[in-house]
Amino acid sequence: MTSTSSGLDLSALGIKSYDSSSTVTQKSQLDQSDFLKLLTTQLKNQDPLNPVENEAFVAQMAQFSSLAGISEMNTKLGSILDSLNNNQLSTATGLVGKYVLTSGTKAVPDGTGAVYGAITIPEGATDTTVAIKDSTGATIRTLKLGAVEDGVHEFAWDGKNDAGETVEPGPVTIEATANVGGKREALSTSVYALVQSVSTATANTPMTLDLLGIGSVTFDKVQKISS
Repeated sequence: MTSTSSGLDLSALGIKSYDSSSTVTQKSQLDQSDFLKLLTTQLKNQDPLNPVENEAFVAQMAQFSSLAGISEMNTKLGSILDSLNNNQLSTATGLVGKYVLTSGTKAVPDGTGAVYGAITIPEGATDTTVAIKDSTGATIRTLKLGAVEDGVHEFAWDGKNDAGETVEPGPVTIEATANVGGKREALSTSVYALVQSVSTATANTPMTLDLLGIGSVTFDKVQKISS
């Protein structure tokens, strides 16, 4: 007779068990088929004078159905997760070499020497300007937008200084300001940056993009994608 440490005789129920010396993998938990065997064995060996009540039988069947449903759901969720990971990898591969708009003030000119970005202008703002500064903090160019409607407005710098001369390409800093309520205030700035590489998400970290001149940002920080 074979029994478990709990004293349950599994062999009498038609469930095979193996000792630790066996080369066959020892069974550590019951599966759905074992649950059904236990249930049918219980019905076969019940006291005819005191049979299992309908409510108890229904409750056990409900547990069996719940177990089967959870197992099926886990299988489907695993398939969905695999599909999402494959789609994410495809999306990540397509982003390399593209420009994305993300919050920031540092920018690296593109192949033509230009820098593109966007600023968020509050209601009532006047005399809006965008200053382009070099690595020393000196202002290279001031873009005057004047009075514009509130909202997000994109801007472009052609790589030239205020005298119309092309400057040496290099990282720049964007500073946008406007008069708001009689005071000069800094405005929220975003820049387009080149995607150099992508790290796909794991169980504990989201997908991240390595942006030229900015560094790593999570995908949810991307506001817009451009070729």
